[in-house]
Amino acid sequence: MTSPSQCPHKPSTVNWLRIALMLCLGLLLPQLLTAQEQHENAFLNLSIEELGQLDVTSATGVEEQWFRAPAAIYVITPEDIQRTGHQTLPELLRLVPGLDVAHATSNQWSIGARGIKGNYGDSLLMLIDGRSLYDPLLGYIRWNTQDLVLNDIKNIEVIRGPGATLWGSKAVNGVINVTTKSARDTQGWYLSGIGGNKQRANISARYGGQIDDNTYFKIWTKYANHGPSKKINGQDHYDDWDYYSSGFRIDTEAPDNLTWALHGGFGFSDQLGGMSTEPAPNTHFGVNSIIGDNQSLNYFLHATLKKQVSDQNKWNASASYQHSTEKIRTDLKLLRDTFDLDYRHRYATSDTQLFVWGASARMSTDHTYQSTYAEYIPDEELTYNFSSFLQSSTTFFDDHVSVILGSKFEYNNYSGFEIQPSIRATWTPDSNNTIWGAVSRAVRTPSRSSVDARSTAFFVDPSLLLGGPPSGFYLPAVIAANGDVESEKLVSYELGYRSRLPGNLTLDLATYFNHYTDLVSISNTFDINNNLAGEVFGGEINLVWTPAPTLRVEAGYSYAKTSMHGDLSDEVQASYPENHFHLRSYLDINQDLECNAALYYTGENRTFSADPYLRLDIGMTWRLNANTSLSLWGQNLLDNQHPELIDVFQMPEPTEVPRSLYLQLNMTF
Repeated sequence: MTSPSQCPHKPSTVNWLRIALMLCLGLLLPQLLTAQEQHENAFLNLSIEELGQLDVTSATGVEEQWFRAPAAIYVITPEDIQRTGHQTLPELLRLVPGLDVAHATSNQWSIGARGIKGNYGDSLLMLIDGRSLYDPLLGYIRWNTQDLVLNDIKNIEVIRGPGATLWGSKAVNGVINVTTKSARDTQGWYLSGIGGNKQRANISARYGGQIDDNTYFKIWTKYANHGPSKKINGQDHYDDWDYYSSGFRIDTEAPDNLTWALHGGFGFSDQLGGMSTEPAPNTHFGVNSIIGDNQSLNYFLHATLKKQVSDQNKWNASASYQHSTEKIRTDLKLLRDTFDLDYRHRYATSDTQLFVWGASARMSTDHTYQSTYAEYIPDEELTYNFSSFLQSSTTFFDDHVSVILGSKFEYNNYSGFEIQPSIRATWTPDSNNTIWGAVSRAVRTPSRSSVDARSTAFFVDPSLLLGGPPSGFYLPAVIAANGDVESEKLVSYELGYRSRLPGNLTLDLATYFNHYTDLVSISNTFDINNNLAGEVFGGEINLVWTPAPTLRVEAGYSYAKTSMHGDLSDEVQASYPENHFHLRSYLDINQDLECNAALYYTGENRTFSADPYLRLDIGMTWRLNANTSLSLWGQNLLDNQHPELIDVFQMPEPTEVPRSLYLQLNMTF
């Protein structure tokens, strides 16, 4: 097998890479020497001071400065989205230290946090404007069906570590909270077009207008067509795909500090290409490969209502409905409807005491149509989850010390009653240093797929298994869900430190020790059970340096050591790379030209047959005028192609991520 790193570079790409590197590096030194004489570019990323003052809400449920948040939280800003060149939500998560992002096929990602790979993101909870994207039937996030106009994102708050006290039983290893811009902040036209070898076409359009003095609206649409990944021999794979999505949002500022918003949208694709396997009858361990397209249809309606009663008293409520239809290329068809209600209230009884409480309900109905070798029993089901939480925040010593104590209480129809408490504390001795710590308990409740699913992996000849001659008689090896599966449990211990250092340098450090019990695995007899447990310890460090008004450099490193015992322990231990590193720079050459670069390193993934790889992205953006910009990006520039995750159950033929180039035009008016 030829290693991707040994494949020859195309001359045109090498020349482009050399020119871009020479241009960025050649212009870097003069920028540093003359920084004080430069006019600060209005498009440069946030300064150190502004970054520390960013308000975040995902850690404690109330607005607080990022610098003082009692959790390992990272904020992806609109500048990060613009300056990193990533065009999908899962790719943007590469920026976050402590997350592992693996591009499994052209339209599938596997994203894990802090040593646990999960099944394509099942240890994480993702929200868009408070609406959960967790699939209650499959039990994970379907990344390829989460698309929106990236320019509409206000920020993405990512918590590494449990967030279950506020967000519930799916927020075991992290919370990804996407907040979009209001209709008031997105007035007028926005148009974006992308063309390239992998991003073959990516077209976004949005228009925002005003209905009356207090009511604003926006409508948007997007079409994305993505090229395939590569086979080991460099030929195109079968996993090219496209996705069409549209939506709207209405925001109203009513009298008496009452605001409401209504969101809606849908997404559709009948070309989610790929390859799957089905067992081959009358063979021993034999499988047949099926090449074809998955199909997906999703739509939602989401309403929010907020009331600022006083400076001390604030509440918000939301309700949403989501529908999803998915047809798998193996003829398995899945339909589900999900209803969510959520209420949250914050009330400050004094300058030093704040309470936050709330309640939520989620109900999901599904109907499944079995394929030849996969089914859900029963084929229709109602699942539900009811919860409430209470959290108290108390400050001491003139706001230098804070203690946050709370718990989530849930009841669901699979594991019954669950308690998820946490205690967090911060000490801020001065404006340049924060120390925080936390102890939390979180659970991941079972999904339908771990309780009611049955699938035939292959057929076996019992005589061959016993070492005898072929008998010609074959039995199905069935992976059977277990109705007695319990919740997966985590107790997490965290300690972190943030500091503003001399020389315009900010340090963010987090360490953790996670103890897992009752993790779901598959035994040697192919039944699904809770016979896996273990520990993960590690840490993340992130440094941001702004040596000049026109330059920002960020470096991050994360380490995770996983130790498991029980069924599939070796596979789970080796499925998460121990080391991750990134180095990014944002450079304003002048007010009209910028150069952005990023280097990512990911360690070995032994279970999914991926060697360590180094990824380089470089982009140049030219602002033609105040309303128009043109960008040229190269991604994965160091190799023709490389594997990030090879999952033979999802794609029997190995897939590798190719080098990509694209040109982007953005216009506002």
